[in-house]
Amino acid sequence: MQKNFKIYYVCELNLPSKSAYSIHVMKMCEAFSKIGFDLNLLTINHCKNSNLFRLYNVKYQFKIDSIFKNKINFNLLLRILFTIKILLKRIEKDSIFISRSIIFALIASAFKKKVVLELHHEISGFSKLLYFLLAYFNLIQNLKYIFLHKNLNKIYKIKKKKIFLDDGVDINVFKFKKKIKYINTCIYIGSFFEGKGIETILKIAKLNKKITFHLYGDKNFLQKNKISKNVKIFDYISYNKIPKILSLYKVALMPYQNKVKGRNSSVWLENYMSPLKMFDYLAAKMIIIATDLKVYRHILKDGYNCKFAPVDDHYYWNKIIQDSFKNNLQNNKITINAYKTAKKYTWEIRCKKIIKFINT
Repeated sequence: MQKNFKIYYVCELNLPSKSAYSIHVMKMCEAFSKIGFDLNLLTINHCKNSNLFRLYNVKYQFKIDSIFKNKINFNLLLRILFTIKILLKRIEKDSIFISRSIIFALIASAFKKKVVLELHHEISGFSKLLYFLLAYFNLIQNLKYIFLHKNLNKIYKIKKKKIFLDDGVDINVFKFKKKIKYINTCIYIGSFFEGKGIETILKIAKLNKKITFHLYGDKNFLQKNKISKNVKIFDYISYNKIPKILSLYKVALMPYQNKVKGRNSSVWLENYMSPLKMFDYLAAKMIIIATDLKVYRHILKDGYNCKFAPVDDHYYWNKIIQDSFKNNLQNNKITINAYKTAKKYTWEIRCKKIIKFINT
């Protein structure tokens, strides 16, 4: 594997952050460092202490540079300024930029920099206009792409210079012996945005008072909604605590709906998802009960490493949940196969595929 170039990883984040985006970035940077690359993360702003790495369970540390001195909520002009400030930095000649910032990737590519743009959703707004404008004038021909899902290529129709890669997991932090503490209790970890399925969980909870549901992500949800007594809502937890928490449960829920909204209110994810929580659930040897959606069927297989349920059939969900708490051969096989699946999607494997792609 060629390692004679430096990687600059560009993202639009104030670190630490509660977003899955930030987990992806930190674990990818760690994985590149772990396999031997000199990597420098360029971001909006970050807290300058070792606690940042601990929050993300990062053992292999790397250099982080803040482009701005303070936390900033980005708008278009600040994104352009962010790009300019990076391009004015002294960058080694043979360096590669891997960017989660669309504006940076497009402008840097137009200036003939070596850039790989990783896209997790459809480009929108000014970024979309800039993309098609630069593409029309053949100014971003050197740009390479990482698509989180093959459906993204149906929009951009990139014939070459692309690779499809799902999200990943740090399998090492899940190497523990499970000690189930919460009997007859399902767990959900993640955002409560529209389409993530929190409403489905609340409806199922009303059907079966004997099962408890623990939801981690938004304690303020309690103040806005009337919920059953068998539902307990906890606040956001830092990523380093997730493996230990998952080890205490047997059943994990992924009740996605047909329309799934991202953190950006203008972005919809249902056709491009590769949920980070899915890989954590797999690595934690959970029985995953997920909505039967085509977008992740290449990873989740009903009866093999998960159990599928129709999106709106709450009685069917209730039945599958009840069956999942039984200690039988089928349920045990699902947890074993879940872990086998997770081992195919480590961050290190993902990074090695990217390096091979860059070198082609």
